Amino acid sequence: MNDRERVLHLIESLKNEPEAVILVEGHRDYLALRKLGIEHTIEKISGKRILDDLSFLEGKNVILLTDFDSAGRRLFKTLRTELEVMGFKPNLYYWQQLQEALRGEITQIEELSRFAQDFHQVM
Repeated sequence: MNDRERVLHLIESLKNEPEAVILVEGHRDYLALRKLGIEHTIEKISGKRILDDLSFLEGKNVILLTDFDSAGRRLFKTLRTELEVMGFKPNLYYWQQLQEALRGEITQIEELSRFAQDFHQVM
C-alpha cells in the first residue's frame, strides 16, 4: 500500500471509530472532515476554551486531529498533555499515522478532502 492509499485507508478507518469525538483546530477542518463523510462529533478548538468543560468527552474516544504545521504540532502537544493530566487517554493514532503518510505533502487537516478527491480522480 502506497502512502496515498494509506491516507485513504486511514480516513475510512476513522469513519468507523466507535464513540469518537474529533478535536480539530477550526471551521475549515470541520468542513473538510464532513466532506470526507466523517459523521462523528467534531469540535472546533480554535478561539474557545474547550478545556474549561470537558464533560462532553467523558466515555468518548477523543481523537486529536490538529494541523501538521508548527502551530498545529504545538497545539497537539498541549492538548495531549492537558487531556492526559485530566485523566483522558486521547487517541493519537490518526494524527501520527496521517502525519507520517503525508510526509509534508499537506500540512493542514482542511486539505485532506482535496487530497482524497485528487487521488480518486487519478484512479
